[in-house]
Formats: sequence, structure tokens, C-alpha cells
Amino acid sequence: MTGRVFNIQHFSIHDGPGVRTTVFFKGCNLRCYWCHNPESQAFLPEVGFDSARCISCGKCVSACPKSDGVRSAIFDNCDGCGCCVEVCYTGARKLYGKDYAVDEILTDVLTDRDLYDKTGGGVTISGGEPFMQTDFLLALLSALKSEGIHTAVESAAFVDWGKIKKALPYIDLYICDIKSADDEKHMAATSKSNRLILENITKLSRCTNLLLRTPVIPGFNDSENDLSAIADFIAALPKVPQHELLSFSGICKGKYKALDRDFKAENLSPPTRNEMERFAEIFRRRGIDCTLND
Repeated sequence: MTGRVFNIQHFSIHDGPGVRTTVFFKGCNLRCYWCHNPESQAFLPEVGFDSARCISCGKCVSACPKSDGVRSAIFDNCDGCGCCVEVCYTGARKLYGKDYAVDEILTDVLTDRDLYDKTGGGVTISGGEPFMQTDFLLALLSALKSEGIHTAVESAAFVDWGKIKKALPYIDLYICDIKSADDEKHMAATSKSNRLILENITKLSRCTNLLLRTPVIPGFNDSENDLSAIADFIAALPKVPQHELLSFSGICKGKYKALDRDFKAENLSPPTRNEMERFAEIFRRRGIDCTLND
């Protein structure tokens, strides 16, 4: 069985306990306007282009099956075959999305087993939305657990509960964003309702080790009212989980440019450390174990 992945990141320290390897699945069913991984959204492979690295050597033109003889295909005309990437020695072109077999990923992540053992780490499967490739996710999680590896899944939970339930026996930590308690605002910002997400979070809080995260986005959810509504929802869960606040950073601007996409959050300024501490207190006052994920 194969699945589509756009990155395998070793030595991760922000995606669960200990030192981890994070496997990023391609494809997402949300469209958050501040998304830090725009290359994760489409399921099909994509080629990013960094014009600053290009030296106009012409190798991509010769290699591209869809070239017009003057330029290689790019963006809308590109089918993501990756031929241009293979010959681009300056790194101006990068392929986002490659099909891996479970055994390939397992061999890769097991090179870090000593780090997992020493730090209490493991493997985190992120995205995109991992449950858009549910069968592959289940196969990979099963293989990891057979090797005794701690597993975490980072998911927006905008999926049928049946899919999540099948995976829970193989998941040691479920990491989920809660972006807004307001359905209308959530719809406008992500393209999807939050109702299914909140229902799934409630169910997850009853039956698994859950970590909730809130990305703090200026102008969207950084008001006292918005964060208080999220905190009230979390405090009322059957079992109150740990919670992290993530600060918007905007460091992903280059990815949007490389993919020829508009970054709608480009002009936002990240919240200050003092602001983030003040936001965290909104949750702590309600008895929620809230930390800042820097």
C-alpha cells in the first residue's frame, strides 16, 4: 500500500513529546487562510518554483514533457511529474508530494529509534489531513505500533467519527486544532463548519489522550470574547485535555510565492509574547493546563 507524503521531518520537537519524526500527508479538506503549509492542501503532487534560485540554465525546459520549447510547464500547466526537479541542481524547483510504501516510511523513521527511546519521542503523522488517506494512515500506524513506536496524529477532525474510531487503538496522542467556537466565523476562515469538529473533539476527550491547540490569528480569534468561547468549550468537555496556544508567524510567505498563490494573511503581525501570555491566562483561569508552543 502506498500513500502520498510531502515531507518527512526528522528531529521535530513541537509535534508531541520528546524528539519526533513528523510525516506530513498530502491533501487537506480545510482551507485556512493563514495555513503555514499551503503545499499540503492539494492531494496531487505540485512543483514549487523559487525564482531567486533560478539561473536560467534551461535544463528544466529540456526535461519537461509539457514544455513548449521555451519554458517548462509551471503552476496551472504542470502535472507534477517532477522531471524538472530532478535536473534542477540549484534547488529552484521542489516537488511537493511523493508516493511512499509503508515499509519505506518505516525504514526511514526507525533510523531515529534511539532518539525516541532516550527522549520519550516517536512518530507524528500530520498534514494536510491524515484521515483523507485513512487506509494508508491505518496501515502506517499499525506498522509503527508493531515496532513499539509512540504515535501521534495531528488532525483537524473534520472527518467521520467512524474513521477516527478505527485508528484510535493505534494512536497514543491525538493532536487537534480548535480554531473558533463560532461556526460562522470558522466557516468564513476555513471553508468548513466547525460542528463536526467540535462533536469529534467531545468524543475524543472521553476516550483518548488528547492535546488541543489554538492558532492565534490576529483579527480572527485573538479577542477576549473569541478565546473565552474556546476556553469555555474546552472547560466543559467530559475530560479536560491539555491545551497549547500557537502564535501566527507568517514565515510561510515564501511557500505561497513558490506555488503562485496569494497569502491572505501576509500583512498580519504576530502577537507579542506578552499578548500570548495574557491569552493563555484566559484558559488557565478556567482550570485548563494551557502552555505556549514556541
